[in-house]
Amino acid sequence: MIKTGIDVVEIQRFAKMAHLDSFAKRVFSKEEQAYFASKKSPYESIAGHYAAKEAFSKYLGTGVRGFNLNDITVLHQENGKPYLLFHGNPVAVDLSITHSDAVAVAVVAGEELNTYRAYEGDLEPYRALLPKRNPDMNKGDCGRVLIVAGSKGMTGAATLSALGALRSGCGLLTVATPDSEQPILAMKLTEAMTMALPSVHGKLAPEAGKAIEKAVQSSDVCVFGPGLGKAPELWKSVEMLFEQKKPLVLDADGLNALSGHIDSIKDATENVVMTPHPGEMARLTGLTVEEIQQNRELVAKTYAKAWGVTVLLKGRNTVIASPDGQLHINPTGNSGMASGGMGDVLSGVIGALMGQGLDGYQSAVLGAFLHGLAGDLAAKELGEFGMIAGDVAERLPRAFLTIQA
Repeated sequence: MIKTGIDVVEIQRFAKMAHLDSFAKRVFSKEEQAYFASKKSPYESIAGHYAAKEAFSKYLGTGVRGFNLNDITVLHQENGKPYLLFHGNPVAVDLSITHSDAVAVAVVAGEELNTYRAYEGDLEPYRALLPKRNPDMNKGDCGRVLIVAGSKGMTGAATLSALGALRSGCGLLTVATPDSEQPILAMKLTEAMTMALPSVHGKLAPEAGKAIEKAVQSSDVCVFGPGLGKAPELWKSVEMLFEQKKPLVLDADGLNALSGHIDSIKDATENVVMTPHPGEMARLTGLTVEEIQQNRELVAKTYAKAWGVTVLLKGRNTVIASPDGQLHINPTGNSGMASGGMGDVLSGVIGALMGQGLDGYQSAVLGAFLHGLAGDLAAKELGEFGMIAGDVAERLPRAFLTIQA
């Protein structure tokens, strides 16, 4: 079936735009901006490229939903013919751009395109990372995951992390939480075991560390931090986990506890994954959020090496850096995922993959991709407004199927 998309843009709209430079940086790639700079009068080209992006979104039938305009790039062959990239991959459509004195017109036409075909060129590296499943496997072969999470008013974080692990192939899951909150999680999580830890006012008590240490010894991997709050002396539990040398995902309040005791990280191993958002990274490093956001790749790479851990710096195009210098930029995800609980789901996904035998860096790369892809599947079905973290957890099995095919 042939589909088309058409858009018309007034050229003077850009000639009159007060902050055109900042607008161009948000909407156009560096290659497109260089193309505009080569023109005596760039406004026709800017209008043409903008119209092409809008026409392509209409061709998809989604509008700009599940992606951003700067995920679409308009380039030109040597003969001047324009063509499109979507998420960095060429798209098999015909693109025509024309101008009059007043307007630019763009037309996109081609066979019906599944939006997610744009990922096909990059699927093989992720497919290669998938844990292997044998017909004679039992639950003990698929990873024993311990999640230490939750506090009074924050059992949702523990629940979402657990769902992320359960929906990502985890064999046996135990959620350790303050004893005051354990009955709540036991009701919420049918498929997981729960463990009650000593608490003070709904948060972990300092003596909980001994029980956590014992539980870690019988687990393949520990996810530590979602929703724990500012529990007293929480950093001592983090230090103990480093000393255990077991695979570890350190998230949320686990990271916040570490921020005042960064020297503890000297006992970390390369099978530690830290998953900060920019604010948490700022607390860990002493940098400002602005400095981090302006140099995301460099910051992640620098501190992964300095700390000897895998750093997953959250945000649009999540950056994953290994302690030995590997760097990966995640291509999946959308603005509908800018809501509470998404990071909790991700921590569970990464923990489940580590429990199934992937190392920290592999788990972070594959986990971020699957988590973002599940979010894209949710956005395609539900739209970006109103998506919640549970929608992403629910679609994780479909994300796995997408890259298995």
